[in-house]
Amino acid sequence: MLNDRPCGMPLTFMITIVNRGSGEKVAELFTKEGVTFNLLMLGKGTSDLKFSDFLGLGETEKAVLFSTMPYEISRILLRKLNKETDLNKPGHGIAFTIPVGSVCGIKTASCLAGVSQPERGGNNMSHIYDHDLIVAVTNRGYADEVMKSAKAAKATGGTALHARRVGVNEAEKFFGVPIQPEKEVILILTQSEYKQAIMQAITAKTGLQTEAKTAVFSLPVNGVAGLSDIMPEED
Repeated sequence: MLNDRPCGMPLTFMITIVNRGSGEKVAELFTKEGVTFNLLMLGKGTSDLKFSDFLGLGETEKAVLFSTMPYEISRILLRKLNKETDLNKPGHGIAFTIPVGSVCGIKTASCLAGVSQPERGGNNMSHIYDHDLIVAVTNRGYADEVMKSAKAAKATGGTALHARRVGVNEAEKFFGVPIQPEKEVILILTQSEYKQAIMQAITAKTGLQTEAKTAVFSLPVNGVAGLSDIMPEED
């Protein structure tokens, strides 16, 4: 079941980029606010010094934190990041949010929102877009199975990233189930008309009820380039 209204308030996908060594601190801050879905990766900033200064990134080595949470919680955390991690100062990093377009399944919605039981109703998160980015977070070693299921539903391809689940102990206590810290994140860009079928196919074969424990959600995309194989033909 594809749910465009997963909980009492819209879900938000937050990306936080900070200097390496600060990722755990940010994740701890998020966990204290009830955010249980945090994925920490390591990356590098741009080598263009002018652009780096413009974004306030400074150093090259970065920690990248992917998190999901209700919209109102994201507003609180953005203010706390500025106050408690000096994110508003040059060189300390950036954070931004993207609205979650849809979630596949109530159980997944609960996991992403950091609540044990989602509330009914809420704001409709549906919008009209030509493309969507499907994000599938699975236990390590199951990326191929996720992509196999996605391709069976007309996905043309995807990109797999390795990540580490942070705040694991808190999440285990919260949900009452063991959660493996090593994760893989699969990004699939698709035409919106195929989104529902792809998400449902992934959930059916590798969802939270399986050993893969895959959580699937989508983000709206309002522009693409260089991907002619998924672009509709123009007159």
